[in-house]
Amino acid sequence: MSQHEDPKPTPNTAGDGWRVLSYLIGGILVYGGIGFGLDRWLGTQFLLPVGIVLGAGLTILLLNFRYRQRP
Repeated sequence: MSQHEDPKPTPNTAGDGWRVLSYLIGGILVYGGIGFGLDRWLGTQFLLPVGIVLGAGLTILLLNFRYRQRP
């Protein structure tokens, strides 16, 4: 072991941005899809936007729990 090596490895954060973006897109698509399906099934027109907003909100909440800094 050389003297220049860092004893504490730094966390790998290179893919975190892509991971967050994929979570956001996935949440919006899943809940928007559920809203779309419910709109088609029930004959309504408001569940798709509700599903999109709900999916984005729940995904942001999930990301907050996952990436929150702990002291």
